[in-house]
Parts: sequence; structure tokens; C-alpha cells
Amino acid sequence: MTKRLTIAIYDFTDCEGCEVVLSTLKENLLALEDRFDIVNWRLAQDACKDGPYDVTIIEGTPVTGDEIALLKELREKSGAIVALGACASIAGIPGIMDKGEREKWYKKIYGPEYKPIGVDSLPLAAYVRVEHMIHGCPVNAGELVRTIEELASGKKPKYRDYSVCFDCKEAGNTCRLLNDKICFGPITQGGCKAVCISGGSPCYGCFGLREDANIDGLVRILRWASSPKEIRGHLKIFFNHIPEYKDAFESALKRGRTKRP
Repeated sequence: MTKRLTIAIYDFTDCEGCEVVLSTLKENLLALEDRFDIVNWRLAQDACKDGPYDVTIIEGTPVTGDEIALLKELREKSGAIVALGACASIAGIPGIMDKGEREKWYKKIYGPEYKPIGVDSLPLAAYVRVEHMIHGCPVNAGELVRTIEELASGKKPKYRDYSVCFDCKEAGNTCRLLNDKICFGPITQGGCKAVCISGGSPCYGCFGLREDANIDGLVRILRWASSPKEIRGHLKIFFNHIPEYKDAFESALKRGRTKRP
């Protein structure tokens, strides 16, 4: 008989939208209930066990000393940490504002005497090892179920090996790049069903970069119609605190504008 996984679900600073998605999956989770037990989930349970856990799923980004300490404690008592949603995996919306701007607005909104307890918003991986990231803002229900199924089967969850462009083609969308509009779809991991682009918005990359992302190639195309400032503004939405992503973009931008073929 396969050992039942013990799963804990925690949240830090966030909107809890990804946990709302999780809470709507009752029928899907019931089909797997013989393979795992959710033993700690503040939003759905009164009784919570204190670990250790086989898997801890965490939504949100830690922005206080207490949250950072709890994250490190959870790392110690968890076999695997899974980041749930963009806030946990790439700092998400809280990460748009950097530390300097945050301090300025604290004083402007709360007054010069206010002493904030928050720190810069960083992804979970800035503090601890993370075994898997379920990207999205919010997460896609199908991706969430797939990840839990693979964990419950004793497998290591895999990332999608295709980009959002595949989802766009399936949805019948016209390519934004062909219309000289910014889009990060070609370098972003697929699986989101291209809901943003189908709704008229660009892809900001909330599903995280695909493993073989050609950032240099995308920047060359974006520079045909967009300025470096516009590209950096788009990049800031979800990749403000991912140094390797920003460095790759900056290197590509410094190579200058190429002529349209």
C-alpha cells in the first residue's frame, strides 16, 4: 500500500486568490483522498497538525520578519516545498514595487512617524529551497490538479515544455507580436490557456519562463516597435525581483535595435 502523503497549506502576504482556486477543486481532490491527507490548512480546517509534512504548499510572498522565520521553519519540517501562484514563485504583484519606492509610499500614506514592519517582496526561493512552482496569477485549476496528482503518485511534477504561444494557437488568438504589440508569450511556460491574451491583455509572464526561453530573440522582435523603457516596464510586472531574468533582458537590450527583416 502506498504511503499517504501529509500535506500542509500555508499563506503569507497575498490576496488568497490561488487558495480560492484550490478550494473549488473539491471533487478533484476527493478522487485523490486515498493518497494524501491535508493536515494543516488555516482557511479550511479548525484542527491543524504541526508537522512534519511530506509536502508544504505555500501561497504568497513573505514580507515580515515573522513570515520569513515561519518559511524557514516550514523548510526544516517539510520534505518538499511547493510555491503556489506568482506571489510565491516570482514575487508577483507585491514585488512590482522595490524597496526604495515602498519606503517613500509608507511615509506619504502613513506619515513620517510610521515604522513599517514590511521588507522587500521576494519569492520564496530567495530564502529557502523550493522543489516546485505552480505559476499563475491566479493559478490554473488544471495545473493545480495535475501537480497534486503527480505528488500523490510519488512523482516529481514537471513543468510544461511549451510556451503560451501554443495556448494562443489553441484559443484562435491573433499573435500580438505580428501587430507590433508587447507580449512575453513566446518565453513564458504554457498551461494557462492564454486567458489574458484571449481577454485582450498582453502576456506578462505570470506562468514563469520556460526552461529554454530565448529572451535575446524576443527582445530583438520587441525592439522593432517598442522602446527599452516600455519593455522594462512590462518586465517589471512579474520579474522585478528575478535577477537572472532581468540580467538576460538587460544584456539583450544593450545589444541595440535590429532592423526588421
